[in-house]
Parts: sequence; C-alpha cells; structure tokens
Amino acid sequence: MRGNAQTQVLPQLIHAGILLETAAQSAPILPAAVPRALREIHPVVRSPFSRQSLVFILAQLRAAIRLKTTALGVIIAQIREEGPIGPIEWDTPQLAMWIDICSAFLACRALRWRAGHCLTSSIAFLHVVRGAGMEARLVLGVSAAPFSAHCWVQAGDCVLNDRLENVRPFEPLLAI
Repeated sequence: MRGNAQTQVLPQLIHAGILLETAAQSAPILPAAVPRALREIHPVVRSPFSRQSLVFILAQLRAAIRLKTTALGVIIAQIREEGPIGPIEWDTPQLAMWIDICSAFLACRALRWRAGHCLTSSIAFLHVVRGAGMEARLVLGVSAAPFSAHCWVQAGDCVLNDRLENVRPFEPLLAI
C-alpha cells in the first residue's frame, strides 16, 4: 500500500515542478555546505526611492515571474551555474557595502511585490548581490516540529536579507 501511494504522488510532484525526472544517475545528496548563521547585518533606515532600492524592486518582479514560469529545480540549477563568484571576505570595506545593500533591500520592502515571500525575496536579493560582484549563498532550510521551510541569503556565517532569530530554527538543507 505504501509503495502504491508513492507511485501515485511522484507523478503529481513532477508535474507540479517540485521534483525533476531525469534519465541520468544523480549524485548523492550532500549536506548543505554553509556555516551555521551566527550574525546578521543591521541595516540603516533610508528612503525606499534610491537607485539601489529600485533595482531590488525590479529583481523581485523578475524573481516572481521566474518562479511562476520555471520549475524550482531549473532555477536552482541556473543559480548553481551563475556562482559562486569567489571566497567571502569580511574586511571593513566589504562590510560597509553589505550594510548599504541590506539597507536598500529593507527600505524598499513595502514597495516590493510579494516582499513577505522568502523564496522570491531571497532569489531577488541573491541576483542583485551577485550582480554587484559580491559573494553570497541562497540557503534553503527546514524545521521538523512543526514542519516548515524557509529560505534566506547568507555570506559566511552572516544572514543578509533576514533576521537571525528567523533563520535559527531552520536546519540548512541546500546552499547554492
């Protein structure tokens, strides 16, 4: 009975774009190669009408359209192909850049469509950050009790587009 239920559910998951069916043998699933989040950036309050904020609004719209028209597995594969750019360094100039980018992201939150949707927001944030030549990872995590999933962007052990208190309950499963 259990095997029969699985054979009925798998085609539905594939059709919905949650799972991808491939003919090739896939590599084993490895744990997420990302350090546990220990720090967060403290953004500075600013106007949502800056150039950087508008870039985030457009990136949010682009990410929302991609998530509606493209399977998540394909988007993850594209993100994998795009990066990583290089090692993450925490010298003072880069930390100042992170504060600027995170402040612009936070400032336009009220103007961004689906700003509360963590996957859309995180994909948009990652796109802008990598476009600026900075390294970060998209992290997808789960919590077992009660089951829930969340995603955020992280550089080293620092959460960039969320609060540390929001990501701590989640165990990272995938970091790209």
